[in-house]
Amino acid sequence: MNRPELALVLIGFGHVARRFVRLLDECADRLDFSCKVVGVSTRHHGSVVSLDGIDMARAIAHYESSQSLDRLDTDPRERSGIDVIRQIADGLADDAAEGRLVVVETTVLDIDRGEPAVSHVRAALEGQAHVITANKGPAAFAYHELEALAESVDRIFFFEGAVMDGVPVFNLVRETMPAVVIDGFRGVINTTCQFILSELERGTKFAAAVAAMQARGIAEADPSLDVDGWDAAAKTAALVNVLMGSAMTPHHVARTGITGVDGLDVRDALGRGKRVRLVASASRHGGKVKARVEPEVLDRSDPLYSLDELDNALYLSTDLLGQVGIVQRSSGLTQTAYALLSDLARISQRLREI
Repeated sequence: MNRPELALVLIGFGHVARRFVRLLDECADRLDFSCKVVGVSTRHHGSVVSLDGIDMARAIAHYESSQSLDRLDTDPRERSGIDVIRQIADGLADDAAEGRLVVVETTVLDIDRGEPAVSHVRAALEGQAHVITANKGPAAFAYHELEALAESVDRIFFFEGAVMDGVPVFNLVRETMPAVVIDGFRGVINTTCQFILSELERGTKFAAAVAAMQARGIAEADPSLDVDGWDAAAKTAALVNVLMGSAMTPHHVARTGITGVDGLDVRDALGRGKRVRLVASASRHGGKVKARVEPEVLDRSDPLYSLDELDNALYLSTDLLGQVGIVQRSSGLTQTAYALLSDLARISQRLREI
């Protein structure tokens, strides 16, 4: 059986994208496909396009030493992510037509409209490329539109890394739960807030806990999306849209972050055998879905109580299987990068089945 070569376009080249590139190399012997990166587009470090393949070791070195990627391009010029996608879709039209072109979108979440990620996904699909993304914006703001577009051009739009890193939440339901209706869910799905609350229990200051997550490359330089609850709200909207068939954006999710949570209150709750956790939930009421993100004080009997530090968990309420739980006992860059790799492997599997 042929081992397909996939041409990858990386839109965004932050911590997750660079870990993804390294992971592809580390796992090369385990994969039934090969890859070449033909384009990289960044917001602040320029872009590079090479239809024959980019030297990714040099690209990573340039980026991490704050040099522009334009210096690696034979035709350096200012280009947006959409420009890069369209240029490569035109230049590799045969690869795109044969389903071997994949856009990997890892830009930072925009909580207002999900842009430019939504437009990146749309442009990629219009150019006959498959799309995988760890960005929550496309599924949280435009899932139904983008999924319909993907189906109309017979391409894949995957986003397993958008929620709970590499744990297969969406694929679990899509691939293993036929005829099951998801009536709701409840979980801890923001790693930064989970870590901060665990550290507050130990007496660590809020700012120090945030800095620790930034040092690991998990929290952004501006952590407000995490601590204000927006990241969890975006994940909640994505889960609602995909698993429950509703149409919701993060702005429809009732939201309270953890900036108002006091360390003394967290430790007092722990002393009483309880824990404070940021909980995301959704439920269906009379055909309507309601969703919220807020700190909750959990009893020992709560399945979310035992989660610590970098743990995440999601419990799905279903009509036929009852409650199904998914627990991740660690979370980080490798797990998120693996989600991209797993989505890419499923695209390769599809190509081999044709």
